[in-house]
Amino acid sequence: MNKISTKKNATRGRSRGLSLVELLVASAIGIIASLAIFQVFAVFEGQKRTTTSGGEAQTNGTLALFSVEREVRLSGYGFNSSDLVGCTAQGWDQQTGTAIAPWTLAPVVITQGAGSTPGVAGSPDTIMLMYGSGDRLPAPVTIGVSSLGTTDDFFKIFNPFGIMRGDIVMFAEAGQPCTLAQVNEIPPATGDSTKFNVQPGTYLNASGAPVPTRYNNPAGLGTAYTTNGKIFNLGSVLTVKTLSVQNAQLVSQPLASATATPIFDGIAQLQAQYGKDNNNDGMVDVFDEITPINTAGWAAVLAVRIAIVARSSLYEKDQVSPATIRLWEDSAATPTTTGPVWTLTADERHYRYKVFQTVVPLRNMIWRPQ
Repeated sequence: MNKISTKKNATRGRSRGLSLVELLVASAIGIIASLAIFQVFAVFEGQKRTTTSGGEAQTNGTLALFSVEREVRLSGYGFNSSDLVGCTAQGWDQQTGTAIAPWTLAPVVITQGAGSTPGVAGSPDTIMLMYGSGDRLPAPVTIGVSSLGTTDDFFKIFNPFGIMRGDIVMFAEAGQPCTLAQVNEIPPATGDSTKFNVQPGTYLNASGAPVPTRYNNPAGLGTAYTTNGKIFNLGSVLTVKTLSVQNAQLVSQPLASATATPIFDGIAQLQAQYGKDNNNDGMVDVFDEITPINTAGWAAVLAVRIAIVARSSLYEKDQVSPATIRLWEDSAATPTTTGPVWTLTADERHYRYKVFQTVVPLRNMIWRPQ
């Protein structure tokens, strides 16, 4: 009997569990281990987010620069003649029923952002680009009548070869604004094959379907041209667009449109300069922000230098970027400015930035007829 009782008591002693002290010690060890694990995870997650946001910024910046570079390379196609570049262009948009705001007819027009000075980058710049799509007549044709009034229906030219129905044309003459129009009919109802019609209406496309003209003002051109004037064929599609940065996005806005279309996110800065050949040796001598004011000045612009700054989407706890970012170093034979330098605010320094830059030759200006 005593042996049995002793055995039961020993069993009870072995099964009574952990003491409170042991539980507290185990909990403390578990908490410390959890803190270490979560600290490692937090550091790893922070590094992952930094790496991911930096990769996104690099992708956005690369693609944004590629897109801008592609547009700049196309600029000037269809009107790369010293007879036309630099004039003040005017036009009418039948879709809105209003006149198009005048613009400078040039491959690339750079508008400096607010607060920008030589060597200092302020707000992002704006780049306006223009190019046609013609594939038939690269040279302008001469107007073949003694005078053209502001409301003439038909325009006589010496050689209509290469001008087709629906083609967008630009009238130009020294001392006059350039005027945008669209070919309606050639030959017109008069039967004269050296004339074409720029009245509002419709034209028949290659499939025989009627298409409304877009750029013909019911009141006429608004400017009288003489035999000193020329007509440039820009093809069936005219591209005039503005590239700018709005709300940390690279956006594109077509001419005569109030709506800008976002292209890429995470773009914080856009700066551009003209590359000019000042001694007519075919080489860029200087980069600057000075917009030409005459035909000779525009003829000297052979390239555009572009810098795009992409910003990461992650707001870091600490300031991780320097106070200033240099967008490019001078590479012209005779540099006159250094920079520009973009100064960041204290809040902007909590983001990471990547600078992308290039120099784009304006090949349609380089290949223009002399």
